[in-house]
Amino acid sequence: STISTFKKGDNVTVQAGYSKDVGVISSGKIYSIKTKFEGVDKITTIYTSEGEDYTQKKIDAKMADKGKKDAITFKKNTKGSTMIKRMLELLGVKLGSPMKLKTDKVYKKGYTISKLIYNDLEDIVRDCGSIIYHRRGKLVIRPLKEGVDERFILKEETGLIGSPSTFTDDDKTGYTVKCLMQHRITTCSIIELKSKTANGKYRAFEGKHVADKNDFYTEFSCE
Repeated sequence: STISTFKKGDNVTVQAGYSKDVGVISSGKIYSIKTKFEGVDKITTIYTSEGEDYTQKKIDAKMADKGKKDAITFKKNTKGSTMIKRMLELLGVKLGSPMKLKTDKVYKKGYTISKLIYNDLEDIVRDCGSIIYHRRGKLVIRPLKEGVDERFILKEETGLIGSPSTFTDDDKTGYTVKCLMQHRITTCSIIELKSKTANGKYRAFEGKHVADKNDFYTEFSCE
């Protein structure tokens, strides 16, 4: 059967769209497959994680400084960018786009990374005023408020459903938007909205794509 071809750890890419306008929704690895019966229907759910999972990779004796078992120490006054590049090499990561840091922090006392590399990588990226996240299967490092301009205008004629609704959540104020399934919209996509309630360019920071027997849409929050 088709389901038997899927296995835990397999690479999987999900694409969606219409006719000739099809694009990647997600790209990553399968981490769980569950099958259950509902009446006479056999339903299989495949769970995937976006991109490669680097969170469990540790510094071993081969990577560590001489005389150390699981640690690498950077000297005084080392820049954050220098350490980030080194950790990306240790993880075997090739970024999806050039790294961009809001500030390149200088560690006056030096810095020691140990055991789980990705934990320290996240901390240093955060210290430099940026975030690290997966975008269509590739890791990206850039400032929180920046994104990728998809050069796409979302309006009624291109799939906008209804009018965007406003929201205020903690320190965020923005819009919740629903449209026909749109593969261009993903983490940190910058989309131009044209509607009765929202007009201008906005950055998507969370959302979902829904496809089932009855629905085929994208819903996201932007600011």
